[in-house]
Amino acid sequence: MPTRGAVRLLVLLLLPLLAYAAPAQAEEWVPRPVLNLDFPDPAVVATPAGLVAYATGDRVPHAWSRSADGPWQRGPSLLTHRPAWSREGGVWAVDVARAGGRWLLYYATPVRGMGEHGRCIGVARSASPRGPFRPVGHAPLVCPSYAATPTAQDPLLPRDPTLPRAGVIDPSWFRDADGASYLLYKTDRIPSTIRLVPLTRDGQAVRRGATSVEVLRSADVVENPVLTRRSSGYVLLASEGDWTRCTYRTRWLVSPSLIDWTAAQTGLLLDAETTGLCGPGGADLVEGRGGRTLVFLHGWTCRRTALPCAGTGKWDQKPRS
Repeated sequence: MPTRGAVRLLVLLLLPLLAYAAPAQAEEWVPRPVLNLDFPDPAVVATPAGLVAYATGDRVPHAWSRSADGPWQRGPSLLTHRPAWSREGGVWAVDVARAGGRWLLYYATPVRGMGEHGRCIGVARSASPRGPFRPVGHAPLVCPSYAATPTAQDPLLPRDPTLPRAGVIDPSWFRDADGASYLLYKTDRIPSTIRLVPLTRDGQAVRRGATSVEVLRSADVVENPVLTRRSSGYVLLASEGDWTRCTYRTRWLVSPSLIDWTAAQTGLLLDAETTGLCGPGGADLVEGRGGRTLVFLHGWTCRRTALPCAGTGKWDQKPRS
């Protein structure tokens, strides 16, 4: 999602592997700041040299550190250029994964034909997690058929008339136990949905003959999907609510099926009350040592501090100090 004004904070939690399925039994952990910079929608990967994080922004700004606790250093944007089918504008909520011997960057960039904020999803690749990443192909990976772009590999046909014509954002890569890879993404605006489409083994294209399926729908906002697999089943994390408010939060869902989430268990993972942060969302997962999972997320903060601003209003206008 976009960011306007107030500073975002990248924070870290340590959670037991089954915390999503049984949060009431999980050990309590207090979030702590690790990067007090404007860094929304963090995507984080582990590499032999340490951790690399990516954020919403102009052609994907990044940061890196040898350890989760830092120190973290902010780096430049990593996407070499927007593809020919894109127009100018910020790149939102990316994901990065290693597949087929390459580092892949999935990104949502503005396109023509869907209003000011309409976006579609592309993929870029690099030999290094710190780029540079160069766009792959001459068409979007995922894009509604009514956008003014070359036909995407997943054109969302037939179009669901109950969904707004606002494009697709928040790509998230997932590899299943059998080695098959998938891309999750959000249909933008409300009602909003999370969809899943199979990818080729190298992660750079939609699997031939495959079409996306809807796995989750909300009359409100559901976004920033992250999927992992545990002994309890498939675990999905998603952000909910208005990203400009302190009530923005992160929910977990557990399902025995990758495709059918109608019987999923669900619960709240992160909100302002449990974390002390304003609007904790955009969570991403990194497998840590000792059977624990690192959870990186963002929250609103007041400038020059690591604390949230007072109150529960919107922070997308003039930031408080």
